[in-house]
Amino acid sequence: MGASLAKPDAVVVDIDGDGSFMMNLQELATIRAENLPVKIMLLNNQYLGMSVQWEDILFKRHRAHTYLGNPMKESEIFPDMVKFAEACDIPAARVTKKEKVRSAIKDMLDTPGPYLLDVAISHQEYVLPVIPSGGTFMDVITEW
Repeated sequence: MGASLAKPDAVVVDIDGDGSFMMNLQELATIRAENLPVKIMLLNNQYLGMSVQWEDILFKRHRAHTYLGNPMKESEIFPDMVKFAEACDIPAARVTKKEKVRSAIKDMLDTPGPYLLDVAISHQEYVLPVIPSGGTFMDVITEW
């Protein structure tokens, strides 16, 4: 939001994960209330992604409450971020197929005003490179 206010003529795209986005969900209402043309590309893996990554690397894939979906309906994306956006009068769409991402991004960028694009991804898509906890740049992990 700050980038949009500082550069009102620039296209501002927030690329975010579902876990961190849910910690700041109320910003959708602020974006609408302030009529900011912020585009949100949500990489939705149904997990606290960075925490899962550490669980996989450091704890042999032992999970500790990092799943954000509904365990009773694992085949459904939960919560429905598109509905949150729509509740704030912000256009939104979900894409679940890799071959549809490019056209969905184009639609997002072509839509005037704010927009939320919910992109379903696997929780096994890791963020690389990454510096291990307590490590330095010399300890960077580039693959596993």
